[in-house]
Amino acid sequence: MKNWINSFYSKLVLGLLASFLLIGLLLTVLVQQLTTRYQNEIEQKLHLELAEHVVGDDSLLKDGEIDQKALKHAFHSMMVLGPSFEFYVLTPAGDVTTYSADDDKIKRMSVNLEPVKQFLSGNERLPILGDDPRSEYREKIFSVAEIRQDEELKGYLYIIIGGEIYDSIVGLLQNSHIIQLSVWGLVAGLLFSLIVVLLLFAMLTRPLRRLANEMKQFRDEGFEDAPKISYDWDENSADEIHRLGTTFNAMSSTLRQQYEKVRTTDELRRELISYVSHDLRTPLAALQGYLETWQLKQTNITETESAELIQVAVNNAQQISRLVEQLFELAHLDAENTHLQMEPVSIAELAQDVLQKLTLEAEKKGVSLDVNPKDPSLMAMANIEKLERVFTNLIDNAIRHCKEGGKVSVDIVKAGRQWWVTVKDSGVGISDEDLPHIFEAHYRGKVSGVDESAQSDRANSGLGLAITRRIIELHNSKIEVKSTLGEGTSFSFPLNSIK
Repeated sequence: MKNWINSFYSKLVLGLLASFLLIGLLLTVLVQQLTTRYQNEIEQKLHLELAEHVVGDDSLLKDGEIDQKALKHAFHSMMVLGPSFEFYVLTPAGDVTTYSADDDKIKRMSVNLEPVKQFLSGNERLPILGDDPRSEYREKIFSVAEIRQDEELKGYLYIIIGGEIYDSIVGLLQNSHIIQLSVWGLVAGLLFSLIVVLLLFAMLTRPLRRLANEMKQFRDEGFEDAPKISYDWDENSADEIHRLGTTFNAMSSTLRQQYEKVRTTDELRRELISYVSHDLRTPLAALQGYLETWQLKQTNITETESAELIQVAVNNAQQISRLVEQLFELAHLDAENTHLQMEPVSIAELAQDVLQKLTLEAEKKGVSLDVNPKDPSLMAMANIEKLERVFTNLIDNAIRHCKEGGKVSVDIVKAGRQWWVTVKDSGVGISDEDLPHIFEAHYRGKVSGVDESAQSDRANSGLGLAITRRIIELHNSKIEVKSTLGEGTSFSFPLNSIK
């Protein structure tokens, strides 16, 4: 019950009920006032000359004075014919001398003559209200006439029209069929209007209640379960609630995507920490082991053996350094605010520079390197530093997985307004099982083929391809890979041409 009272719809309903009750009360009072005024006007017009007709009876005067006995008889006759009239005789000063009412009902013995004079002037708009001797404060409509003899004013015949039966609203309602119909019509009209407005409010607030329920459901279910959208909001609607519902659905969808991204990132972070701890442990253990061996045996071994131990320790230190550098690089690239500064880059020339840098390593394995075409005018919009990193990672990876006599090439082909760059090798290839995972950081599948010696010869952290994919994504592009076991692998990505 408390929740219903606190709801927006219930507040509207209660406010509407209070407004209708107030309006109904005001209209009732207004109708009563207007009806009373109208009835007074009609009654006074109908009996405008009543007092004059009564005064026209010469029997009211005797010897120049008002005949009280004749007056009482006239009052009695008039009361029989019209029980709603009350008769009073006033002195020229307004004092009540004779009346038709019981003595105990008279509350004042003087009447204000100003309304009497207004009535007699005939210039005032009806109804005109005068003092009611039955009450100390009440005023009523009346008919009045002067009582004169030989042009001398003897007093006034003052007739109250309406009597006691109209002294209250209840009495007025009970004795006026028109007023009763008006009041009941007013009540019926208010009730009908109230029902219509309540239905209208229910219809208008229904989308708002649905939206409130969806928000509550989203709050209760959280991000674990996708919020169930029970209403198809129209984003093009002019209704503000529909637009609000559309905005909420978009917001909840975005929040869930962000939550999934954060959760996935957190899982990847824990996985990365696990891999990093493993990758760092191995070279650190080797570094420590070789240094301890050299420290213990430095006096008992030859200079050549000592140099070999130191060299192995240096190699492990360099591997640790490369791993830490790659971790920082990947963390920087994965940051949300990372943006690359683009500039015109000669693709073939940059690829040729990277090949020259890796020529010595390729010659050691008997692998040939080539760029096709060797045209420095092939220009694309890219970040030269990061694109060089991509070429280095892909070509170095290709050289390491090629056998003696193998070949690594960089092919550049124009396709529309893009240059498609392909780095391919004739190495051992990647199995179909491992192919979907090669861009995942620290993936441990046999991505280089089935040869265990080649697998162990990689001597890398598994972060190179993850870094490569992220750099390509920052170029608003996407890298693709194709591979066949025993035949080789190719990596391809597009770059926007500036021509």
